[in-house]
Amino acid sequence: MKVTSVRYFETNKGVGYQCKTNIKDVEICNDGNGGATYVDGDLKKLIKEYSEWDLEDLIDEYEKAFDWSKN
Repeated sequence: MKVTSVRYFETNKGVGYQCKTNIKDVEICNDGNGGATYVDGDLKKLIKEYSEWDLEDLIDEYEKAFDWSKN
């Protein structure tokens, strides 16, 4: 699974995010209220389980490869 886009948003407790992935109907999310990062959507499409730290690593990989000069 790879992250293809990230949308950040402010909450009353911090910052949340919603990440689109290369798997249709599967997203990586964090509600920004102090909880864990999780996978949302059609979980039957996943071929492996991901820990919270695996998901954070996928987001880090996307952010490192993203061309911030275009935004």
